[in-house]
Amino acid sequence: MRTGRQFILIALSLLAAMGSPAVMAQELIDRRPRNEYRIEPASVSLDQAVKMAQQRYHARAVKAETVRKGERRIHQIRLLSAEGKVWTVRVDAESGAMN
Repeated sequence: MRTGRQFILIALSLLAAMGSPAVMAQELIDRRPRNEYRIEPASVSLDQAVKMAQQRYHARAVKAETVRKGERRIHQIRLLSAEGKVWTVRVDAESGAMN
Protein backbone atom coordinates (compact mmCIF):
# COMPACT_ATOMS: atom_id res chain seq x y z
CA MET A 1 0.00 0.00 0.00
CA ARG A 2 2.79 2.38 0.88
CA THR A 3 4.61 1.64 -2.39
CA GLY A 4 1.47 2.53 -4.35
CA ARG A 5 1.21 5.89 -2.60
CA GLN A 6 4.88 6.63 -3.23
CA PHE A 7 4.44 5.81 -6.92
CA ILE A 8 1.43 8.13 -7.19
CA LEU A 9 3.28 10.94 -5.40
CA ILE A 10 6.30 10.55 -7.70
CA ALA A 11 4.08 10.48 -10.80
CA LEU A 12 2.19 13.58 -9.68
CA SER A 13 5.44 15.38 -8.92
CA LEU A 14 6.76 14.59 -12.41
CA LEU A 15 3.57 15.81 -14.04
CA ALA A 16 3.63 19.02 -12.02
CA ALA A 17 7.25 19.63 -12.96
CA MET A 18 6.53 19.17 -16.67
CA GLY A 19 3.62 21.62 -16.71
CA SER A 20 0.32 21.22 -18.45
CA PRO A 21 0.17 21.06 -22.25
CA ALA A 22 -2.07 24.14 -22.33
CA VAL A 23 0.51 26.21 -20.47
CA MET A 24 3.29 24.92 -22.72
CA ALA A 25 1.26 25.78 -25.83
CA GLN A 26 0.53 29.27 -24.51
CA GLU A 27 4.25 29.85 -23.96
CA LEU A 28 4.93 28.94 -27.59
CA ILE A 29 2.22 31.28 -28.82
CA ASP A 30 3.46 34.19 -26.72
CA ARG A 31 6.97 33.86 -28.13
CA ARG A 32 5.85 34.61 -31.69
CA PRO A 33 6.78 38.05 -32.97
CA ARG A 34 3.88 40.49 -32.71
CA ASN A 35 3.84 41.19 -36.45
CA GLU A 36 2.61 37.63 -37.09
CA TYR A 37 -0.69 38.31 -35.36
CA ARG A 38 -3.38 39.14 -37.90
CA ILE A 39 -6.10 41.51 -36.84
CA GLU A 40 -9.20 41.29 -39.00
CA PRO A 41 -10.71 44.66 -39.84
CA ALA A 42 -14.28 45.37 -38.89
CA SER A 43 -16.45 43.91 -41.59
CA VAL A 44 -20.04 43.55 -42.77
CA SER A 45 -21.58 40.12 -42.21
CA LEU A 46 -23.66 38.41 -44.88
CA ASP A 47 -26.81 38.96 -42.81
CA GLN A 48 -26.05 42.68 -42.47
CA ALA A 49 -25.39 42.96 -46.22
CA VAL A 50 -28.72 41.27 -47.01
CA LYS A 51 -30.60 43.69 -44.73
CA MET A 52 -28.80 46.67 -46.29
CA ALA A 53 -29.65 45.56 -49.84
CA GLN A 54 -33.29 44.78 -49.04
CA GLN A 55 -33.78 48.19 -47.42
CA ARG A 56 -31.98 50.13 -50.13
CA TYR A 57 -33.74 48.49 -53.08
CA HIS A 58 -37.10 47.66 -51.43
CA ALA A 59 -36.81 44.07 -52.61
CA ARG A 60 -36.59 40.60 -51.10
CA ALA A 61 -33.35 38.59 -51.07
CA VAL A 62 -33.81 35.18 -52.68
CA LYS A 63 -30.17 34.07 -52.60
CA ALA A 64 -27.04 35.29 -50.80
CA GLU A 65 -23.48 34.04 -50.71
CA THR A 66 -19.98 35.26 -49.97
CA VAL A 67 -17.30 34.82 -52.62
CA ARG A 68 -13.62 35.71 -52.83
CA LYS A 69 -12.18 37.91 -55.54
CA GLY A 70 -8.45 37.90 -54.93
CA GLU A 71 -7.92 39.03 -51.35
CA ARG A 72 -11.38 40.61 -51.05
CA ARG A 73 -14.60 39.06 -49.81
CA ILE A 74 -17.75 40.07 -51.67
CA HIS A 75 -21.32 39.33 -50.60
CA GLN A 76 -23.46 38.58 -53.66
CA ILE A 77 -27.17 39.02 -53.05
CA ARG A 78 -29.87 38.16 -55.57
CA LEU A 79 -32.93 40.35 -55.11
CA LEU A 80 -36.55 40.01 -56.28
CA SER A 81 -38.74 43.11 -56.55
CA ALA A 82 -42.52 43.22 -56.12
CA GLU A 83 -42.78 43.62 -59.91
CA GLY A 84 -40.87 40.37 -60.46
CA LYS A 85 -37.56 41.92 -61.49
CA VAL A 86 -34.48 39.91 -60.42
CA TRP A 87 -30.97 41.32 -60.14
CA THR A 88 -27.74 40.85 -58.21
CA VAL A 89 -26.18 43.33 -55.81
CA ARG A 90 -22.58 43.05 -54.61
CA VAL A 91 -21.50 44.32 -51.19
CA ASP A 92 -17.85 44.63 -50.22
CA ALA A 93 -17.52 42.64 -46.98
CA GLU A 94 -14.93 45.00 -45.50
CA SER A 95 -16.23 48.44 -46.37
CA GLY A 96 -19.94 47.76 -46.92
CA ALA A 97 -19.81 49.53 -50.31
CA MET A 98 -22.69 48.39 -52.49
CA ASN A 99 -22.88 48.25 -56.28
